[in-house]
Amino acid sequence: MLSSLHARLLVVAGVVLASFLGTAALVLDHGFRDSARDAVQERLKGQIFVLLGLADLDTPARVLNDALLPDTSLATPESGHYAQIHDADGRVLWRSRSMLGLAIQWPGERAAGNFVFEEAISSTEEPLFCLSYLVQWETRDKAGARPYTFQSCEGRGAFDAQVLRFQHRMWLWFGGLAAFLLLIQLVILRWGLGPLRQIASELSAIEAGDKQTLSGRYPRELQAVAGNLNALLAARDTHLQRYRNALGDLAHSLKTPLAVIRSTLERGAGAGNIAEALREPVDQLDATIKYQLQRAATAGRSALSRPVPVAPVLDRLVASLRKVYHSREIEISGTAPGDAMFYGDQGDLMEIVGNLADNACKWARHEVRVEISTTPPELPGKRPGLRIRVHDDGPGLPAGKVLEVMQRGARLDQSVEGHGIGLATVREIVEGAYSGRLSLSSDEAGTVAEANITFA
Repeated sequence: MLSSLHARLLVVAGVVLASFLGTAALVLDHGFRDSARDAVQERLKGQIFVLLGLADLDTPARVLNDALLPDTSLATPESGHYAQIHDADGRVLWRSRSMLGLAIQWPGERAAGNFVFEEAISSTEEPLFCLSYLVQWETRDKAGARPYTFQSCEGRGAFDAQVLRFQHRMWLWFGGLAAFLLLIQLVILRWGLGPLRQIASELSAIEAGDKQTLSGRYPRELQAVAGNLNALLAARDTHLQRYRNALGDLAHSLKTPLAVIRSTLERGAGAGNIAEALREPVDQLDATIKYQLQRAATAGRSALSRPVPVAPVLDRLVASLRKVYHSREIEISGTAPGDAMFYGDQGDLMEIVGNLADNACKWARHEVRVEISTTPPELPGKRPGLRIRVHDDGPGLPAGKVLEVMQRGARLDQSVEGHGIGLATVREIVEGAYSGRLSLSSDEAGTVAEANITFA
């Protein structure tokens, strides 16, 4: 099995070229043979016309005067050109001097006025082309028309030699043409596969750390491949940077709670006082770790992501929330088009919709609605986006607090369960990983959280 794409294409091109030239050679050889046979037939027909013009069949004693023959080959023995005249019974009335020492079989009865071209064998085993013509000859003695057969023959030696010369020349030219075309094909393949070699070279440079992305100019057919590879590399770098930032933020965020715990333990207060004093920093540690782990695990969008159907994910989330908040008798509904797709990680979609819907359920009085719709792509040929709207009929947010609640750890009501990281997580995913936008609008009738997401 050939491992090189270049070698495979060259072998295929060679096979196709050999098949084409071989077929062309067979067609040309067949055509040349037919043309050469037609030329032989025309020469023999001309000789018969000459014989008809010179023959004197009224006096059988001297049918034809050999001295009058214009073709000297008929008077030369073993010249390869022969002629003879037969009567109705097949008797030879006249034969050319070139037939000295050989005989050619009478072609038999034929229809008058028709030329019959056929192959024959002489008495000396020489292969021949023969043309026969039967004529009804009107005689002067009023005996009526008599049938005579004029036969002209030519040896196949000259014909076969001519065909063989043509074949040698044809195969010589076709061989040279095949070598030239293969050379041209080799140059074309090398030039055509150049962009693939360039991609391989740039990938090797990226692997060695000399480059960060594919930066070459590629043909239209490879531009999408290069773009997807660059998107994959960018996603890898983004994920790596996200992990680094999360670890750094986690280390920085843990300093304060740990310092509180250390100072509390160093004071040596009573067990009850220590437990009370440590509850808040421990909760803060737990919330911080959860937030940073969720932030680091965010997959983000990718040009190579398999699309995730939105409707089934929404149905599962709505069913789970109905079970969680069953005791509060909140009406929770969700709608999404059947063709809506999320081009990213399914976990990101569940975090976005789940956190927004869960936060709405915590504040809702009677109803929560999740409405997901598609948005037109920003550019032709791009993927359509998603608009996620979550409505609740809660008391709404105080004026000026809309931006504050989207910050990490922000909680307007400490009596409501949670750590204040849900909206911050959603904002991190929507705006950081998918370059989208998260917005909140609130009044006395309730709050609407809207996430607009675009895909590359």
